[in-house]
Amino acid sequence: MVKKIFSYCYIYLILLFIYLPVFYLIVFSFTSSTTLGVWSGFSLKLYKDLFTNQETLIALGNTLIIACISAAVSTLIGSLGAIGLFYCKKGVRNVMENINQIPVVNAEIVIAMSLTVMFVFIGRYFFGGESIFSFWTLLIGHCCLGIPFVYLNVKPKLTQMDPALYEAALDLGSTPTKALHQVILPQVIPGILSGLMLSFTLSLDDFIVTAFTR
Repeated sequence: MVKKIFSYCYIYLILLFIYLPVFYLIVFSFTSSTTLGVWSGFSLKLYKDLFTNQETLIALGNTLIIACISAAVSTLIGSLGAIGLFYCKKGVRNVMENINQIPVVNAEIVIAMSLTVMFVFIGRYFFGGESIFSFWTLLIGHCCLGIPFVYLNVKPKLTQMDPALYEAALDLGSTPTKALHQVILPQVIPGILSGLMLSFTLSLDDFIVTAFTR
């Protein structure tokens, strides 16, 4: 009993340590002072300034657009990749899974620098030296970050699924596309949705890749 109480207290202390700075920022956002930690009375002035600033609203809109598009593309590619590799030979699957782990274990700055070098190389040797940095390079950067995490969310659902279900559907006269839609997707939809939400969150949170690939 004492051990259980101690473990709960430890968990709550860790959560408090993590979220206390966030609560601190929330509290001091409801004042008119622009200096953090200085309370000058309750006010919504900072929120008014935030949502009437044209540059801020444009930045927010662009952030949401790239997050939505990159999450959708990452979810599509990551889900199809997970399903395809699940039915591949073990050797091919192991190689691709190791490649998929690279963006997960690498620091974001490594991914950002690698993509930057690649885009500069492509622009120099394939586009006559012109810069190709644009919305599309930014989208590619965010997708490179999101696809591996979608794969890691979908893969466990495929592992839990009976692999004979797909073959049984084919034996009963179903086409491969119909078997995919009616047999496999219903089994893995929770993993797809969690991958979608995670890739959307990662895109919103990412700054380093955005700064290097925009």
